[in-house]
Amino acid sequence: MSRAEASRAERFVEMSVRLTGFGRVDLLGTGLAGRYLSAVDAALPDGVLDELLDAFEAGPAPEVETRVLRDPKLGPVARNVILTWYCGTWTALPEPWREAYGASPFDTSRVLSAAAYQAGLQWAAAGAHPAGARQQGYGAWAEAPQ
Repeated sequence: MSRAEASRAERFVEMSVRLTGFGRVDLLGTGLAGRYLSAVDAALPDGVLDELLDAFEAGPAPEVETRVLRDPKLGPVARNVILTWYCGTWTALPEPWREAYGASPFDTSRVLSAAAYQAGLQWAAAGAHPAGARQQGYGAWAEAPQ
């Protein structure tokens, strides 16, 4: 990985920390940061992800997050990044967004991988496990989640 790629990956993780509310170690612990960066970048027209990364370096939280999430171009992308981390999915951007800002053939609704599903932050946030993917032990169904 080149220096520029490493810097971009670090910027993506830092932006993701601000968007998800999870810490850097939690995000890197999924082992999917690089995969998510590649998937998000491929699903967007050239330059859009870099524009989003730049926007997050433009000022202090939470003002930047609020401004970005309300932005007609960057908001839908930022919300998709959140869904990517929480659910392991990419949701196709709305057609009006694609008409206004461009489209990519990789902008399709899909689960990114089985590992992405299993590592979704939704499970940690809910204190649960990915259904059908991890054994929870005999009789665990009889107990309420923590």
